[in-house]
Amino acid sequence: MKLSMGKKAWIGAAVAVTFFATTAFSGTAAAPGQPGSADDPIVTKSYVDQVKEEMKAEILEQVLEEASSSKTGAGIALVVEALEPGESIIGFSGTEFIVRTGQVVAIEGANGDGITDITLGSNIDGGQVVEHDHLLLLPRDDGRGLKVQGTQTAYIMVRGEYTIPGRAMK
Repeated sequence: MKLSMGKKAWIGAAVAVTFFATTAFSGTAAAPGQPGSADDPIVTKSYVDQVKEEMKAEILEQVLEEASSSKTGAGIALVVEALEPGESIIGFSGTEFIVRTGQVVAIEGANGDGITDITLGSNIDGGQVVEHDHLLLLPRDDGRGLKVQGTQTAYIMVRGEYTIPGRAMK
């Protein structure tokens, strides 16, 4: 028996409707869930933005927690230390200083080496006055640091490991 094109189309449509109706009611097919539900495969831009903001907040919280748990300022956080006249701050390999206020001089290392001034691209010898707002870097653990001169308290930003002789660290 030969079927005409019209009958083939009707039979195909009936099979398709039967299949889709059976799978939709039985729940066996991977049909998309209700819009907005956890089973919905399509998400909105606002949902993606919400998830992104939650992740950013979580990461920021972790970074701040790690930075605040550091006793010597080691890590990514900058710590501001107030040094009184005559006090010194000694850094270790990789420590960074930025002098914000006060008159501060460089303390040379064990071999007479100075401190690298990244801002100027030069070296500051021991006893030389350190300019404000310059990024200073210590390359080794050899006793280099900064000493406050004059009568004013100096505020120094520090990133990395350091010690202040005569003072118990937090």
